[in-house]
Amino acid sequence: MDWMYANCSTTAQRGALDWKKKFKAATLPVFKELYESVETGAEAKRTIDTCSKPDYREKLAEELKELRESELWQAGAAVRKLRPEKQQVEASMIN
Repeated sequence: MDWMYANCSTTAQRGALDWKKKFKAATLPVFKELYESVETGAEAKRTIDTCSKPDYREKLAEELKELRESELWQAGAAVRKLRPEKQQVEASMIN
């Protein structure tokens, strides 16, 4: 986390500081539910059941494709292409 924070823009750092309490409050119930699921073994059971199905790989590929094609994922890919260091790396690979 320290590395990620240190390597993002000052705008993103400012946003993290300004919004951290609201994000914590919004996500805390989700994390409590997740931790309870882990503690009771329900998370492990769900994961084992899902991954044990004969068509697991096909279903996983479908889910990952859906994720890759989501608006959020596509926006992230577009933004990453705009990074100056990304363009420099790609240019150096071509030359």
